[in-house]
Order: sequence, then structure tokens, then C-alpha cells
Amino acid sequence: MKSIFSRIFAGYLLVVFMLTITVVYFTFNTLNGNYLKTSIDNLTALNNSMKFQFIPMLKDSNYKELNHTVRLLGESINARITCIDINGKVLADSKLNPATMVNHSDRPEIIDAIAKGRGTAVRYSYSTGKNMLYVAMPIKIDSKLAGVSRVSIYMDDYDKILSGMEGKIFHVLLIMVILSLIIAYFFSQGITRPIKKLILISKAVSNGNYLLRAKFNRNDEIRTLGDSFNDMIGNMERQLEDIQMQKDKVNNIISSLQQGLLVLDAEGRVALANNSFQVLIENRNPIGKFYWELLKDKNVNKLIKRILETGERNSIEIQRMNEYFICTANKLDNNNEILVLFYDITEIKKLENVKKDFLVNVSHELRTPLTVIKGYLETIDENIDDNNKKYVSIIQNHTNRLINIVSDLLAISSLEGKSINMEVTDINIESLLHSTKFSFEQRLKEKGLSLSINIDPTIESFKGDEFKMEQVFINLIDNAIKYTESGGIVVNVINQQSHIKFEFIDTGIGIPEGDLDRIFERLYTVDKSRSRQMAGTGLGLSIVKHIVMLHNGKITVESELNKGSKFTLLLPV
Repeated sequence: MKSIFSRIFAGYLLVVFMLTITVVYFTFNTLNGNYLKTSIDNLTALNNSMKFQFIPMLKDSNYKELNHTVRLLGESINARITCIDINGKVLADSKLNPATMVNHSDRPEIIDAIAKGRGTAVRYSYSTGKNMLYVAMPIKIDSKLAGVSRVSIYMDDYDKILSGMEGKIFHVLLIMVILSLIIAYFFSQGITRPIKKLILISKAVSNGNYLLRAKFNRNDEIRTLGDSFNDMIGNMERQLEDIQMQKDKVNNIISSLQQGLLVLDAEGRVALANNSFQVLIENRNPIGKFYWELLKDKNVNKLIKRILETGERNSIEIQRMNEYFICTANKLDNNNEILVLFYDITEIKKLENVKKDFLVNVSHELRTPLTVIKGYLETIDENIDDNNKKYVSIIQNHTNRLINIVSDLLAISSLEGKSINMEVTDINIESLLHSTKFSFEQRLKEKGLSLSINIDPTIESFKGDEFKMEQVFINLIDNAIKYTESGGIVVNVINQQSHIKFEFIDTGIGIPEGDLDRIFERLYTVDKSRSRQMAGTGLGLSIVKHIVMLHNGKITVESELNKGSKFTLLLPV
């Protein structure tokens, strides 16, 4: 990874390099152009001053004298002078014998001099074997072109002068480049040194050291950055202290929870476990282990696996030795972690068992005397006068109600027992519902109510305990008849592929909204006085719920006062 210093310094180096190349290029081009222009102007001036000396000799065609004059002038000005007639023939030359020289009519400077009044050229001379600068001017006699005067100098001298100047320029530029790089180095250090200091302080802060501060003796943005950095460290220190306090408080709360608490990551590893959970599994170091290594209960493992797959909250009841727990699992909203809680319900279970035993024992104890009382009341009823029969009738009604309560209590105790006999067979729904309807024909006729049964033709039967399901249908239809004064009752059976849906709909008095959550409790009745009048025990719906749960089903209720109720059963096929 490149440092900021190397990037800044490399940037300056690139800029200096580009500027140096640009300066050298334009300087040398400018020098070359200016020097060449100056040389051409000087040669032009020399040519103009000399060509008038050639006119008398050209008039007299005294080419020998012309050549002698050209040689003397060439030596005096250290330049090559050539005189050419209008046809390109060399008449005189300061360096070579004109007789041996080729025709110059095709030379570009000669052509331009004749056509434009001056011709210049830089090219290689085959006569001398060197690069030369040529300036040619026309010679006119009586306004007529008589020839061309050409002055030239060797480019070697020009190159030597330029080389000398370029060397000096290069040395100056080299010194400037070195000075620029030194300045760039210190400038880069001035920027990166505070940054390095901030990096060191940042590393110290990341390691938990909040004592260091950045101090810069300068009045610019770097100092502002340092002050802001110091403020940030102070704020972080205070916030981390608050977070630590909150964390300690949460840890104390979690540790003091009587319920076992477990947090799993997305892979099923233990991320957090409180003391109660560690005591529960008898393992003091569960962090990082998979939940199935710690929890040997297959139902708990199924529950957690289902939560990991679906994310739906769920709970189950589990037993470990002589202890009972409600295990609740829920996926946390902010991430893929799973929260699992274990509520100890051992004491509640013990109380429930005591209550069940009490109810069973009391029911058994009451059953015999109540049967005896009922028998004697029937005997008395046959031998008593009409004036006292009404009292016996009242006693008989209450005795029957007590016998019904005892029977229902024994039924519920049986359903809640650990070993429940389920005689699972193929139940013919149509036959069962119509036989149930037949048992209520007289009561329906007495109240003027109708009972219609609608069964999906795709449904023929389902597996379950026929006797227990008959109890369900009898209780639900019995309740509907009791609390319906007009209209009727409708039973719908709907095929939902994996489930069969039963709907029991009546047009009765309905159930208040505040009682909907409690109607499945034992001995709970919405209208106490009405229930007593109708010999209701308050146990029918509780029995229904237990039987539905035994069939792995679900029961719900919807109701509105004075508009009727709808009980819905969902039973798996």
C-alpha cells in the first residue's frame, strides 16, 4: 500500500518533470527559431551590402575579378559567398572553383530569390559535405535580373553556439528541479506528518487508550482537523463509558433472570447464555458450541431448526427429569440470531397435578352419593303429593347438573391424562354429522330452529377418534341450540388439501368481545344465570378444545353480540 507521502511526492515529481520538459522544449525551440531568424537577417543585410560590389563586374562579364572579390569578402566575414547567373551557372564562389560546380538553378533558395526577392534554406551541401544555412538575394542591373548573390554559413558553428546555450539552460533547470523537489519533500512532509500522528493516535484509541491527543502548532485546516479529532476521542470515551454501563446493567439483568436465556447465531452456535441456562444444561462454558451439542431434547432441537428455517415464533413444553419448562424461540428483528427462553413451570405443573388429582378424587367421591340421591329422588317423586312435587323437581334439576359437572370433570381429567387412549379410525364425516343432527331433532323442533349441513363432495373421511369427535360435534351444536332463539345453525365442511375446515355458524345471542379469550377455560361461562337455567357446566368448550388439540388441530371463534357466533376447527387430514 502506497503512503500518502509517496503519492504527494510522486505527484510533485511528475508535475516538475512535465514542467521541465515543457520549459526545455519551448526554450530550445524559441532559441533555435530566434537564432535562426537573427542569422538569416544578418546574412540578408550582408548580402544586400555586398551585391552592389558585384554589379560592375557582372556588367563587364569580368568573372575572374568577381571570383577574386568573392574570395576576399568570404574570408573577411568568415562565410561562403556564391554568385550565380540567371540560368543557374556558378560565376564565383569563395570556397570552391566555380568551374567544377554543378548548375544551381534547382536550388530552392535560388528559385525563391528569383521568384520572391529572397530565398532561404537549411540543407546538406554536397559541395562542402556539411549542413549549411543559405540566404540568396537577386542582383538587378537597370531593373533587370542579372544574377543571384548567395551567402551561407556552416551550421556547425550554429550548433556549437546552441549547444553552449542549451548546456547553461540545462544546468539552470537542473538546479531549479532539485530546489523544487526539496521544497516538495518538505511540503509533503508538512502534510503527511500530522496525518501519521493522527494514525498513531487512532491505533492507540482502537486499542483502548483514550489519553492521547493531537496537538499541532499551526493555524490551518490541519489544526482544525486535530481539534475535531480530539473532540471525537472525548465523545467516544464518554459514549463507550455509557455503553459499558448499559452493557453491565443488561448483563446483570440477564444473569439475574430465573429463566434460562440462550442466543444463537445464524449457524446455530451459542452467542450468549445466562447463568440459569448454564445451570439447566450443567455446562459452564457453552459459548461457541452448537445448540444440539448442549440440548439433548429432540423437540427443542426441532423447534430451533424450524425457527432458523421459517423465522416464525413458536413454543413447546418440555420435561427434564422432574422439571417442566416452556421453551419459547423467536428470531431477533435486527439480525439472524435466535432468542430462546426456558420458563420453569415445575411449580405450576405440581399445582395443576394437585388440582387434577383433587378434581378426580372429588368427582369420584361425589359421583356415588349423587347417583344415590338421584335414585331416591325418583322414588320420592313417585310417592309425593302434587303440592310438594315442584320442590322435588328443583332438587332433581340441581342434582342432574351436579352429575353432569362431575361427568365433564372426569372427562377433562381423562383428556389431560398422560396416557390417553386414541382409537384412530377412518371417520365418515357425513354419517357422523347426520347422526349427531338426528339426536338434536326434538330440541330443534321445539325451538323452531333449522340445522343445515354442507359437506364438500371431495371429502369422504378423515382419520381420528370417532367417539371423541362426536363429543366435539355434540358440544358445539348443543351450545349453538342453547344460545339461539331464532334463525338456525349451519355446519360447513371444506376441503383445504392438507386440512379439513369445519365451520359451526349460529344466529344466536353472540359472545361479548371481552369473553372471547376465556370461553375455552374450564367452568367459565359468559352468562352465569343463563347457564344455570340451561344446566350448562361451563366445561363443554374446554372438552372440545382438548379433543381438537389431541387431533393436532386448532379451534378459533368469531362472534358479535346479537348477531351470532362462528366456531372454526382446522383438523389435519
